[in-house]
Amino acid sequence: MTHAANVWTSADPIGQRWRRVAELHGLVGIAHLIRGEPMPSLVQFVDGLTGPLAPLLPAAVRQACDDVLLIEQDQLSPAAADLLMENLAPSLAPHDVAGWSIPQLGAEKVQGWLYGQLLDTGSEDGYRRARETVIGNAAGVMHVVLDAIKAAGLPRDGLVEQIPAWAWVFHEGERYWFGCPVCRYPMKAQLGRVTCLYPPHDKAIGGPVTVRTPKRRPPNVGAWNQQRVADLGGIGVIQAATVEGHVCLVRPAWRYSVIPGCEEIRLYKLLTAMPDVSVTLWPYTDRYDLHVEAGGRRAPWRVDVKDYADPARLVTELLKKDAVRDTSVVIVVPDYRSSQVGVLNERLRQQLGTRRTVAMTSAVFLKTVAKAVGA
Repeated sequence: MTHAANVWTSADPIGQRWRRVAELHGLVGIAHLIRGEPMPSLVQFVDGLTGPLAPLLPAAVRQACDDVLLIEQDQLSPAAADLLMENLAPSLAPHDVAGWSIPQLGAEKVQGWLYGQLLDTGSEDGYRRARETVIGNAAGVMHVVLDAIKAAGLPRDGLVEQIPAWAWVFHEGERYWFGCPVCRYPMKAQLGRVTCLYPPHDKAIGGPVTVRTPKRRPPNVGAWNQQRVADLGGIGVIQAATVEGHVCLVRPAWRYSVIPGCEEIRLYKLLTAMPDVSVTLWPYTDRYDLHVEAGGRRAPWRVDVKDYADPARLVTELLKKDAVRDTSVVIVVPDYRSSQVGVLNERLRQQLGTRRTVAMTSAVFLKTVAKAVGA
């Protein structure tokens, strides 16, 4: 469904879009038929692309995360884009990606390439510095970002691009852009407002945020929720910068390195501030995210921070690795994914044959550690 919505909003000729959407309609129709439900017609399928995802899926496979709009403002919505990349990118080879002409599905390839570049720094300390550099330089002044990337031993080609046109705000003959106060990545500008492309960040900000254009001064923004942004570890300002002389990471590097990294670093800072708590960030070259030891507690916590839109996909990915079977491993999801915890624990307990709590939110984990050291 997300694939079809993406095709339908593309700039391809209408005939080509109908042909490709018809192929995808066939796949969705089969899913309905094998569950004993009537197959929607092609016209119903296309009409449904402008609404929420859930009603067009077989009832038996619907999840809470499917209650998202497929298309917003004539484009694939950010929430639908997350589902598209999480569920389709891992299953397609590069030639399949090219055949479908959907650039977003190259995200996993970029993610794997970036991880390889981080490993090529040659040591655990080198990996940590490089990863922090990527997370801390989602966008900014060109020479600052490029110098930081070079100093970390990472290549510039394939990692950095000019500020995209979808982020531009035009004012008095100049082009500006605004960075998200949580992840610092360029915000999308449209109809006099800016929004972060990552839905949880945009919700925290209270977006879309109004852009104001005073005479003979750079544009600025109206009211937004600074407290909720601070709770996510964000900065306290949304400030305009000129497009000229600034760059940002390519979108897959932002989504799959910066976004989870924001939460990992936030937890690291909060944990290191606790008395009698020892924390290592990305130990054993990122085998997991946080190694946490507390007071006299004999066993450490091995924390893997996960930020997926689709909990079913997350369970599938976790079960591919033996690490989740280790009783010291805890899967921690950001607080804005709290609705996923019940589903994650139910499915992981069933598959792992355990009764322990496998998954929890960041807030619950922090309370668990604090209780262990009597803080």
